[in-house]
Parts: sequence; C-alpha cells; structure tokens
Amino acid sequence: MRSPAVALAAVFVVGLLFSEHSALPPVVSELSGVVLLSTAVALARFRWLASALVLLGYALLGLAAGEARALESRESTLLATYHRLGEKSFEGPSRIEGRLRREPELGLDLALLTLDSETIRVRGDTYRAEGGLRARVSGELLDRLRDLTASDRISFWGRLDEPSSFGNNGGFDVRRYFERERLELTASVKSALLVERGPPARSGKAWVSRMRIAATQRLESALGDPSKDTLGVVVALLTGDREMLSPELEELYRAAGIFHVMAISGAQVAIVILVFYFVLRRLGASEVATLWTLLLVVPLYAAFCGSGPPVVRAALAASVILGARLLSLDRPHVNALALAALLLLLWEPLWLEDPGFQLSFAAMAAILWLSEPLANRLRPLGLLAMPLAVSIAAQAVVVPITAWHFHGLTWVAPLASLVAVPLSGAIVIVGLALVPLSGVPLLSDLLSLGAHVGVALLTGTARLASELPGATLAVPRPSFPWMLAYYGALACLRHGRGRVPGWSFLVLGALLLALPFGKGETVSEPGCLTLTALDVGHGDAIVLSLPEGQRVLVDGGGLPATSFDVGERVVLPYLLDHGGRRLDAVVLTHADFDHLAGLFAVVDSMDVREVWESGASWERPAYRRLRQAARRREVALRRLRAGESFRWGGVLWEILAASGAPGLESPQDENDRSIVMRLTLGESSVLLTGDAGEELERALLSRGISLEADVLKIAHHGSRSSTSAPFLEAVRPRFAILSSRQNVGWPLPSPTVLDRLRVSGIDYARTDEHGAITVRLDAKGGMEVETYRGEERKGAKGQRRKGGE
Repeated sequence: MRSPAVALAAVFVVGLLFSEHSALPPVVSELSGVVLLSTAVALARFRWLASALVLLGYALLGLAAGEARALESRESTLLATYHRLGEKSFEGPSRIEGRLRREPELGLDLALLTLDSETIRVRGDTYRAEGGLRARVSGELLDRLRDLTASDRISFWGRLDEPSSFGNNGGFDVRRYFERERLELTASVKSALLVERGPPARSGKAWVSRMRIAATQRLESALGDPSKDTLGVVVALLTGDREMLSPELEELYRAAGIFHVMAISGAQVAIVILVFYFVLRRLGASEVATLWTLLLVVPLYAAFCGSGPPVVRAALAASVILGARLLSLDRPHVNALALAALLLLLWEPLWLEDPGFQLSFAAMAAILWLSEPLANRLRPLGLLAMPLAVSIAAQAVVVPITAWHFHGLTWVAPLASLVAVPLSGAIVIVGLALVPLSGVPLLSDLLSLGAHVGVALLTGTARLASELPGATLAVPRPSFPWMLAYYGALACLRHGRGRVPGWSFLVLGALLLALPFGKGETVSEPGCLTLTALDVGHGDAIVLSLPEGQRVLVDGGGLPATSFDVGERVVLPYLLDHGGRRLDAVVLTHADFDHLAGLFAVVDSMDVREVWESGASWERPAYRRLRQAARRREVALRRLRAGESFRWGGVLWEILAASGAPGLESPQDENDRSIVMRLTLGESSVLLTGDAGEELERALLSRGISLEADVLKIAHHGSRSSTSAPFLEAVRPRFAILSSRQNVGWPLPSPTVLDRLRVSGIDYARTDEHGAITVRLDAKGGMEVETYRGEERKGAKGQRRKGGE
C-alpha cells in the first residue's frame, strides 16, 4: 500500500462518526483497538489479516477518541458549578479569575477575551471552577486591554451565561462551536475598567504573544494609519489577527471568494518555508541542515500566529512532510496530509465537523489529487496551466463543503484566487522583511510602498471579481444525493478514460447550475396559511407561506453589540433550505435593531420582489441602509398605511396600524409605530403585532374594530408594556407565540404576561424553550402546531371563544 496513512486516517474518521451512537465506555473501545493492533503485529506475516486488524483497531481508536471527548465536555468543573448553583445564582455579576489563552480580540465597541477560568466568586462565596470562558467586554476604554498577552492572569466582574444554539433547522450551531473551542460559558462585562490584570506572565506562550504584539506595532509604525486597509491586510496575513480589517473589506473579499487568503493556513506556511529554504540554501546550508532548521521554524511561526486551528493544521502537515523528506519516504505529501489529519483528530476529535478543518484538508487533498490531470487538459494555456489547475482543483472540491456550511457559491473564486494567492504571498514576504527593517529609512519606505501596492492590487482584484454578474450566489444546503453525484463526477474526471472525463465536466456544470435553484424542504401545505416564528434570540423573524405559494418574511431579527449576523447565519439558511431563493415580500414592522438588522443579508442574497414598510424613522442609519440595499437590488418598496386592506396570496390582509393608528397619528415610542396586521384565510386568522405597546393597543381598541384572531404573535417579546388584559380579551386567541430569549440583558417574556395567558386559558409556545414554532391554519378553522424540539399540538374548529360567550 503506497498511502497507508490515508487508510488509517479514513477508518479513524469512521470510528469518530460512529462514536455518538456508541454505548461502550471509552476505555473498552481503546483497549479493544490496542489488542487488535498488538494481534496484527503478532500476525505480521499474514499480510491481509494483519492489515484488516490494523484498520479495525484504528476504527476502534477513533470510536474511543470521540467517546472520550464527549465525556470530557460533560466533566468541566466550571459548567458543573454553574449547573449546581443554578442560573438564578448568576443573575447578578460574578467575579471570574483565570488566564488568557490569547490576546484580546479588539473591535470598535467590543472586545472578546478567551480564557481558562480558575475560580468564580458568586454571592460572596468562591468556588474552584476550571473551564473555558468567552467574555464580551463592551463600552469605552477598550484600548486599555491592548497590552494583555496570552497566559496573563486576569479577573473581572461579569454576568455568566450558558451558550445556547438557535432552535431552527440548519443555520449556525453556537453550542457545537463552543464545544469545538473548548468553551463552556460566556460572560458579559460592562466596561474594560472592570478587568484587572495580575502580574505579567513569564511563560514561553506569553513571550511569543509579546513578540507578536511588538511585530504588529512595528508594522503599524511603518505602514501608518490603522484605519487604512494596508495595515489590516498585512497584519492579518502575517499574524492571523483580523481585528484591523474593516467589515467592508471582509465582505468584499468574501464576495470575491478570496477571504481564505486572510486565514493563516497552508499557503502562508508554504511561503514562509520557501523563503527560509531559499535564504538558508543561498547561505550555503546543506539540504539536511535546512530541513532540520525548517522543522524548528515552522512550529515557532505557528506559535507566533496565535496557534489557531488553521495554522496548527498547516504547520503540522508541513512538519510531517519535512520529516518524510528527511527520511526519504514514499509519497511524502499524500501520507503526510493524512497523518496530519489523524494527529489533529487525536488531539481534538470535534475538529472533524469544523468547516475550517474540512476546507483546509479538502483543498490540500484536491491539489495533490486533481491538479496534475487538470493541468494536462489545460496545457494549451502554457505557463498558466498549472496555477489555474491548482486553483480550480482546490475550489472545485470545496464547493459542497462551502454550500453546506455557508450556503454560498462563488464561481469567480478560482479566477480571483489565481491572482490573490501569489499576491498574498508577495505581501507576506514584504511583511516579514518589514518587521525587522521598519526603522531603516530607505528600506522601510520601499517595503511600505510595496505593501501598499500589493494590498491595493489585492483589493482591486476582489472588487473586480465581486462586481461580475452573479459573482456570489446564496444556495440551499445541498442534498446527499447531489453531493454523491458531484464527487462521483470529480472522481470520473480524475480516473476516467475515453469520453468519461468530458461527460464529467458536463455533469459538474449541470449540478452547479442546478444548485442555486434547489428548493430544499418545505413546511407549507397547499391551501394552508403556514406561519413559522424562527428562534433568533431576542428579536422577531416570522416566515409566512401563503395558500397560493407565495413566501413572506416579517422582520429579520438582529443582535446588538456583537459581530454575529443573525440574518446571515440563522434567517438566510432557513429560508434557503425551506423554499429556495425566492421571497415574494419582506415586511419590516418597525426600525428597531432586533427586527431590522437581519434583513440586510436577506435582501442582499435572495431574490426579493418587494419590501413593505411603515415609513417611520427615516433618520435611522440602519433604516436608510436597508432602503439603499433594496434600491441597489432593484427591489420594489411599498409603504403600508393604517386602514388599508387587500387580498393577495389567497389571504385577506388588514393593516390595522402603521406608523401609528387613527387616534395615535404621531406616537412618541418607536414601538408604537409598528405595523400591526391581521391575515385571514376563511375561518382562520393571525394577528401580527410587532412591538406594539399599550398606547397603540388602546388606540386600536378605541376604534371598535374586530381584533379577534386564532393565533396571536405576542408583542414586544412578551414585555409587560404590551399585551394588556383588555387587548388580550379582544383578540381571544386559541394560541399565542412568544419570540424572545430569557437572559440577564432582556429578562423576557415577563411573568406578568405569562400569567395573563394562563389565566385566560390560552395555550402558547416560546422560541427560547421550544425553538422555531410552526403553525398551520386551514380555511375551515383547523390548526396544527409543531415546534423544533419535537412538540406537536392540534386545535379543532370552534375552540376560540366567540363574541358574547
């Protein structure tokens, strides 16, 4: 077998995949694997039997590794202490003490501290609590955290909380991400003034951290204004720190499909190796001495870059390849790649499901596996054949992975990467030279000019690529049959003979063309009005599927004081996976952030036909940004007015309030500018209330109009300033939906509102407890309710009390 490491890594991965379904203790699986491996050694002369035992042994070791990692996640003393004391014990701030894993990640108005906690103080008592913690520091004076280094001991006062995932099908799994990062809890810190630093750490990790900070400062002094793109790009390429990249530049690079060059990974490590190899050989070092030196340089460079998973993966793969060359092993690149994957999964089994891990190893494997036959077919292009083949191979293999995790397809990525990869390599070389030479007058100026030119060309390439028609397409998550067909066609392209490779190109093209137009699953039924309240945390995002097939999104959620985009990571994936790219209308009830912010990604990425709005709060920058995005995408804008009604999609729409209501034409509270609308299908109806407060409720009640509805979306996430008893009596719903998340920042829904619902005998569901809530209504008054966490309820016609009863 020419590639034994590939087979061993493959069976180890199979064992990991089955570990979630195994009931065996980890020690049993591990001992079984060791016994089989020992038996294989004893039976070495029986080649096939020994090989089978080795493979089975590695599969059992993978099973043991997965089981052990799951057990480790459950045994964190930090998490155990949190659960033992109960959430209510942490309603006030607690004092946390621990050591930083890395330097703070500083943004404009937010800093992230990742640390290993040691003790927590709760209500005057101190507990030993060891585990991973992610702290979000808000407010001003964040620059005072800039001097903190890895391994520094810190303490602060903050509110602890357990991370929770969004309860929807698809989208970003927050809890699983925290598990991969070995983090158990989050903390919210109101000000950087609450963070205290102990004596500076003297470990090797702290020394490397200070060296990285010093290198960043030297680059800053040489390249000038930190607000400029050049400094942010050079620092990101050289150290892996992307905090200086502007959000606009990040979005531009993502749209062009070249953001991967910003992550320290195989390309940067390869460039560093080539630079040192060239310099050492020119200085007269032997081949063996050069390889041994590189084996020392590569891990040091990984430590300098912060030892994040991508750079660790790349450094380990490079080290194994260098070691294989020293030992003159057969096929060092293929075996080294597989061995690196095996070692990394032994260290952290959960990296198997990490998008970065999958993308890195898939791209590197594709270059080794597919680039040569592609280059042969592109031979007429001359010198461009091999670079283009490498770019196409890497991008082609990761298409299903990118579509699965990020719901995106960028056809310009291979062409843009053809320019971006060598450019980023040149920028890395200039940056490496600029760190020690930043104080030398002439050389520093020349290198700075080179860095500015390189970044300008890189950004220009991204801008040109992103402006091409259809450069980036939002796509549904591909099905398993689609992925099997796609990778099968790639395999035929690599190994097929005769006309098979030509047909493989056609099949690949057809699959890629079909992917953006896939509709995925559907939750609607013909002739029914289906409402799905998505779990977006503190916010609203409601998907309506109308009887005649139209889809409408009412609000899009949004989380303030965080870089997490609910629209991109939660709402958009759900829409794409449940109905495809088309959206007939987007309704913005009012301009608060927790209803508005998630709509940017939706309008930018989907085929939206109309945006309906109330016209309030034109002065808000975010509101103007949404309108500008709609105009840029040529999406029609429609202003709804209180009192209008119309039939559309098989449903009667009644706009009861928009920027106020008759009797409340100029509300002072933004919440009372919410669009309130009732949708009626035969004998069934839904009342959507936005964040309407009691003042708007009183205005609606004073008009004497019918407000009755089978389903009521509780206003303002269950705040006690809404859903008054008279309003609830007028609506008389059979079922109520609360979209909220109970936490220390927003303690919603209010117990007062929940008591009103219980006293009135109204059944309800909450997105924070039940996840996404789907209600199906038919024209005869039938109702079915289904929640993400498996609860199903059915309501029969006539359960809602009629007027006069």
